[in-house]
Amino acid sequence: MAQLTPRDDIKKMVSEILKRVDQLLKAGSLDEAAALIAKARETDPKNVYVSAYEERLAVLKEERSVREEAEAKRRAEEEKKRAEEEARRKAEEAKRRAEEEARKKAEEERKRKEEEEKKKREEAGQKAGTQAVPDIPREVLEEAKRSILEGRKKKEMPAEVWSTASSAYEEGLEIYRRVLTEAWEDGATTKEENEQLTALRGSLRVRQEDHDRLEREAKIAAYTKAFRLAWSSGAISPASATALADLRKKFNITLEEHEAIEAQLLWELRPSSQKVRIVVIDDDEKLLKVISDSLQEAGFQTLPFTTTDEAFKALKDTTPDMIISDINLETSTMGGFSFYEKVREIDRLQDIPFIFLSGLTDEVLIRTGKELGVDDYITKPFSHDTLIATIRGKLKRYRQLKNGKWKRENLKGKI
Repeated sequence: MAQLTPRDDIKKMVSEILKRVDQLLKAGSLDEAAALIAKARETDPKNVYVSAYEERLAVLKEERSVREEAEAKRRAEEEKKRAEEEARRKAEEAKRRAEEEARKKAEEERKRKEEEEKKKREEAGQKAGTQAVPDIPREVLEEAKRSILEGRKKKEMPAEVWSTASSAYEEGLEIYRRVLTEAWEDGATTKEENEQLTALRGSLRVRQEDHDRLEREAKIAAYTKAFRLAWSSGAISPASATALADLRKKFNITLEEHEAIEAQLLWELRPSSQKVRIVVIDDDEKLLKVISDSLQEAGFQTLPFTTTDEAFKALKDTTPDMIISDINLETSTMGGFSFYEKVREIDRLQDIPFIFLSGLTDEVLIRTGKELGVDDYITKPFSHDTLIATIRGKLKRYRQLKNGKWKRENLKGKI
C-alpha cells in the first residue's frame, strides 16, 4: 500500500472541513461555515474547492441580506399599521365616551328641568289654595260621560264601559283620558280640540301634572298604533325616511320619544322569515355540532366552521348577525384574538356582535378579549339557556344601537 504524502494529508484534511462546511451551508449556519472555509483556505491556499465554497457562501450571504432587509421592512410596516389602528381605536373610543357623556348630561339636564317645572307647578297650586285632590261635582262627571256617549253614538262606535273608580277625581281622570285618547287618534290635537280639552280639563279640575302625563300616554299610544298599521301596510319601511318623519310630525313625536318607541317597534315588526345568522367556530367538531343544534333549535341559522381560516374566507362574502369563536384553535393559522382583529378590519363587520368561547378561566385572557372590544366572553362548560340568553341579549342590544345609528344618519335635519 502506497504511503500518503504530506500533500495528500492536507487534501484529506481540507476535504473533511469542506464536508462540514457543506452541511452548515445547507442548515443556514453561514457564519460558522465562513469560519471553517477560512480555516480550509489557510490549510490549502490553492485548493479550487475552497474557492468554490467561498463563492457559494458569498451568494448565500447576499440572499440572506436581502431577506433580512425585506423582513425588517415588513415588520416596520406591520408596526406602523398596528400603531395607526391603535390610534384609530383610541380616537373612536374617546369619541364614544364623549358622546355618552354628552348624552348623560343632556338627560340629567332634562330631568332637572322636569323637576323644576314640577316644583313650580306644585308651588303655584299651593299658592292658589288648590286641594291635593280636587272636589268634582257629580253632575259634572255625569255630563262629561253623557257627552262622550253621544259622540260615540254619532260615530257609530261601541258604547263605553265605565270602570269603578275609588274617587270622583280618579273617575274624572278616566273620562279625561278617554277624551284625550280619541283626540290624539288621528294625530296631534287641533286648535278646536285643544279649546274643548281645556274646557273639559277646567270642569273636571284636572291638575297640570296629570294632564301632561295623560296627554303623553295618549300621544305615544296613538303613534304606536299608527306606526304598526303603516308598517304592516307597507306605507313605511326602514328605507322610507320621509314617511317616518311625516308620521312623527303628524303626532308631534320628539326625537327622544321616537328613539324609545321605534327601536322596539322595528325589532318587533321585523320579518318573521328572516332568521338570524350566526357564524360559529370551534375545532372540537362534537361541541361545534352541539352548539349548532342548540342555536337551530332556538330558531337561529348557523354557519359552523372548524377553523378561523375557513370562517374568514366565508366572511369575505357573507355578513352574519353574530360571530361566536373559540379562542384556542390548534388547527387554525389564526388564533381567536388574531381572527377577531382581522374581522374588525372589514368595514361591514366592525359592529357585528362577537362572543368568545373558551374552556380557560385565565383572567388575563378574559381581560385581553374585553380590551380588544369583544362583546362578551362565555366560559366552557355552559348551559343551553345561558348561551341562548347571552345571544338574544347581545342581538337585542345590537338591533337597538343599529336602529338608533340608522335613524340619526337618515333622519338628520328632518326632525
